[in-house]
Amino acid sequence: MLQTRYRLAFVLGGLFMTLSFLTRVSLLLIQGALWTDGLPRVLAALAVGEAFDFLAALWLLVPWMLYLAVMPERWFRRPWQRRMVLAGLFLTTFGTLFVAVAELFFFQEFNGRFNFVAVDYLMYPTEVVNNIWESYPTGLILGMIAAASAGTLLLLRQPLRAAWNRPVRFGRRAAVTAAFAAFLAILTFALPTALTHVSEDRALNEIADNGYRAFVGALLGQAAPYDGLYATLADSEVFRRLHRLLAEPAASPAAFHGETTLRHIRGLEPERRMNVVVVLEESLGSEFIGALHPRPVSLTPQFDALAREGTLLTSAYSTGNRTIRAIEATTSSLPPLPGVSIVRRPQSENLFTLPALLADRGYQTMFVYGGHALFDGMGGYLRRNGVERIVDQSDFPSGTFTTAWGAADEAIFDKAIEEMDALHRTGRPFYSLILSVSNHRPYHFPEGKIRWDPALKSRENAVRYADYALGHFIREARKHPFFDNTLFVLMGDHGARVYGAADIPLASYEVPILFYAPGLIPAGRRVDALASSFDVPPTILGSLGFSYDSKFFGHDVFHTPASEGRALMTHNSDVALMRGSRIAVLGLHRSVRLYERGPAESLKLISSPDAAGRELIDDAIAYYDGADREYRSGTYAFVPRNERFAAASSR
Repeated sequence: MLQTRYRLAFVLGGLFMTLSFLTRVSLLLIQGALWTDGLPRVLAALAVGEAFDFLAALWLLVPWMLYLAVMPERWFRRPWQRRMVLAGLFLTTFGTLFVAVAELFFFQEFNGRFNFVAVDYLMYPTEVVNNIWESYPTGLILGMIAAASAGTLLLLRQPLRAAWNRPVRFGRRAAVTAAFAAFLAILTFALPTALTHVSEDRALNEIADNGYRAFVGALLGQAAPYDGLYATLADSEVFRRLHRLLAEPAASPAAFHGETTLRHIRGLEPERRMNVVVVLEESLGSEFIGALHPRPVSLTPQFDALAREGTLLTSAYSTGNRTIRAIEATTSSLPPLPGVSIVRRPQSENLFTLPALLADRGYQTMFVYGGHALFDGMGGYLRRNGVERIVDQSDFPSGTFTTAWGAADEAIFDKAIEEMDALHRTGRPFYSLILSVSNHRPYHFPEGKIRWDPALKSRENAVRYADYALGHFIREARKHPFFDNTLFVLMGDHGARVYGAADIPLASYEVPILFYAPGLIPAGRRVDALASSFDVPPTILGSLGFSYDSKFFGHDVFHTPASEGRALMTHNSDVALMRGSRIAVLGLHRSVRLYERGPAESLKLISSPDAAGRELIDDAIAYYDGADREYRSGTYAFVPRNERFAAASSR
């Protein structure tokens, strides 16, 4: 067979296997796995990786095998056909090299193979391509890949000539194709994803995987239902547990209604119809905040000063590592459902959200973003769920400093103040969600605003600018009449990057959440209880003293005992519940794992959970299974007060 047309497939398969092996070795060197995980586990990762690389190579050869099967011999030998084959080989080699280089950069940023983040990014190529072009020497990289592809073909030109030595009759080609298809099907089902779990080091398990396989798995699992993939409980048990888990001083268990999270929340403070401004700071993880992690010279002096005037949550965690996870958490207060964020799901309409609830009480609602609101479906989701006005990049004046992601933070905040002045003049309170962009690759921002420190990484200088812009925002807001009647929530949307060996890299999920309203929110207070970004909506409403019917999964952190603190988060296809020093992780194929938190947010697997551990696992199931049921059934919908009254009067 090596002297026939099928030599092309053997050469391409060998080339792909070689590149995949070199990519895996490069990732091992980047991660330093040989020194941290030991030779036996590294060898296991290499062995498992080769198996998945072989499977991926077979799938990538499918178009070529079909071509080799159907192309008649009289055409296959013609000069124009040879030129087409060479062009196809060049494009295939170029694409394979490009993916290998992309994997290296992706792994450095997200500490993993292509996953849900890669899937999300490919849905919006304009912003992503512009960001890549500004962040990396893309032209040089593409030129080097093209040169390497051409050089590879020159080296293989002589060996490839043998592909035209012997003809292959159609009957034999059909038999080869059938055997190939059968072998591919068998191997596809014989290699379970679980094989990639070669150690307790999450990053090493990622290295053992194959990027193509991981990407396809993420693509297929975007909107997969919880039920059927993850561990479940009996229907009645799910909501029995949820009612207990969501009980708080403002709502007794008797207040719950059936198999929903609907219950009545009593205001525990005097009611105040204050404005609400939630600021999501792009990639502002707790690691950068001087008030949380002191360093000789703080990167965030403005935030630190504001923390002394407000109440800071010191053990808060984002629900995911994408901005849209922060948007869904701070609006809907839903746990992060597996797969794609609800912000991206078309059925996410008329959900029970903070802006919908406030709009129902006469508030004006607004979203201010420096980029294009269509990105990641943010604008559409917010419009369908209570936000009346969307301000995005198209509303900024020409000449505004912008990057691939949109206008610089200072311009965003100035525009937000201008818009809030207009809302204030109507005499009605307002809610505004503001999303910053500057603390993101390519880390470009206006000159002359901070003292550029060449000794700092680009990310750290971007943090300094983002902090400067946040301080500028609050200083300017103080000069405006709406300020004294406004509750600000200043928070990171997620950590800067994913890193760490744990299945759930906790350090990458720590975010600062600061409640700021002089005269309303206690100054200098630090709340050390575990909290989640999806606690923001009920905590805001509790601070305003509102009584309301709630479906939120979050707690009012200020009025809930510290012992009830917990955090929920998702990482790739896993979802987790953390309470106290333990964390329960739910994975695909109904897998469950229990860990003990150690120093520096490390996780130690508990192989035999005790009764308390099993309770934590069941509580995690109740959170995610219950949230998925409410979301998919439509019972997590918002019903305006006038419709509730009309329904009640008709009974």
